[in-house]
Amino acid sequence: MRKIGPLVFITACLAVCLVPSLGMIAKPTTQPVGNEQSLDLPRAMEEDGVFNANILSDLGKYFEQHFAFRPDIITADAVIQSSIFGVSNLDSVVAGTDGWLYYASTLDDYQGRNALSKEQIDGIVHNLALVQQRTEEHGAQFLFAVAPNKNTLYPEHMPSYYRVDESADRNRTLLNAALADSSVAYCNLFDVFEGHDETLYFSRDSHWNNKGALLAYHAVLSELEKPHDDYADVRVEEREDFVGDLNKMMYPSIGHPELNYYYGAEGAYQYVTETASVEEPFIRTENGDARDSLFMYRDSFGNLLLPFFASAFGDAIFSKSFPVMLDISLGQYQPDDVVFVIAERNIGWFLTQPPIMRAPIVEAESIDLVTTKSFDLTVKMSENSPLYLEVTGLVDEELGEGSSPVYLYVRDDEGYGTLYECYDFLTDQREDAFIAYLDAGDYEDLSTLSISVVVRDSAGFKAVGSNTVNIERNCDDKNYEY
Repeated sequence: MRKIGPLVFITACLAVCLVPSLGMIAKPTTQPVGNEQSLDLPRAMEEDGVFNANILSDLGKYFEQHFAFRPDIITADAVIQSSIFGVSNLDSVVAGTDGWLYYASTLDDYQGRNALSKEQIDGIVHNLALVQQRTEEHGAQFLFAVAPNKNTLYPEHMPSYYRVDESADRNRTLLNAALADSSVAYCNLFDVFEGHDETLYFSRDSHWNNKGALLAYHAVLSELEKPHDDYADVRVEEREDFVGDLNKMMYPSIGHPELNYYYGAEGAYQYVTETASVEEPFIRTENGDARDSLFMYRDSFGNLLLPFFASAFGDAIFSKSFPVMLDISLGQYQPDDVVFVIAERNIGWFLTQPPIMRAPIVEAESIDLVTTKSFDLTVKMSENSPLYLEVTGLVDEELGEGSSPVYLYVRDDEGYGTLYECYDFLTDQREDAFIAYLDAGDYEDLSTLSISVVVRDSAGFKAVGSNTVNIERNCDDKNYEY
């Protein structure tokens, strides 16, 4: 009898452990949890007939997403950890007080850690100024806005064990100050929301509710001086029907509907694209009773903005694709207004993935090109589009000490040169750099580019280094018609 007890216990433990695996035969998990992307069953052989060397790790990832009863197991674990220990079972979600949930990617902003430097923030503003300049060259009006993180506006439900450095610089304060001293058209949503006592974000979602989205919509269109419906006279319908993204991530098998507000904007427009959800990366709408056209780059904060803006414009494009293909979008859609709305936590994207456009051409009466310094540069066909060559280089000590933008003087096959203004750039290794996109068709017959790195001071333009660089092209790039 003594041997039977342990044997029964071991057998029971094995049976429990096998349930998620064997259960996949009868009841696999078919839907991704929260914001996950669904994974397909991996194949042993690739489409080109080559053996998939990562088949075991791919199968592991597939199992992690599809084992039986996964939502129920995740939910049970989350309930235990949040109720008993006051912590989240997910690295991506912070369990706050009173049932509030926060997105963990906002912790740096909340605690005052890992902020961009003042020079990097100035680089973002410089990049936005170049985007605004290009937008205005196409006859459109530009506006930039930042959606505040939830714990920026409502920190009172954050767990006390996250230490906050009140004296530390934060991206939002540096950016707001830099934009105030710039010519970039900016709608300061931090001031807009901080002026309202009412809670305008969901407790278990990372975004604003419809009432908050309406406030942001009104602020942006007022800044653009666009006539628009403020929905002050409509009958507002209140429904507890919104289940937040953080709730779906942490408690996937328990819906917790929250109160939301509906203003009837959804009935004023039609989808031109086949659209099943406002989450889709590209959406186009039309409203026969409205005028003007809009191109909006938005991240997930734009989901609840979409009905309001779609109702306010005769033709509206909403894009989540990043980096933004700016030149292509401006040329193809010819919008009257261009609006970028991005989350506070994503401010750095304008350094790591600036909108793709041909670098601005700068007219200069003279350039001092005399230099003996060799500057390391990379020239390659852009991974985002074969229409562009991508020129990058790191900011050295000499460039870092100055306040001038970086320019590139590039010679063509006949020896004539063009001066381009670069974006500020932050590499994957967090190194300060510069980047310029050149029209690949202008240099299609060349295998190398002769480039001078140029700055501007009180005496004018002068080279601080130069190099002749091989152009890295894809094998099929030579057959591409520019």
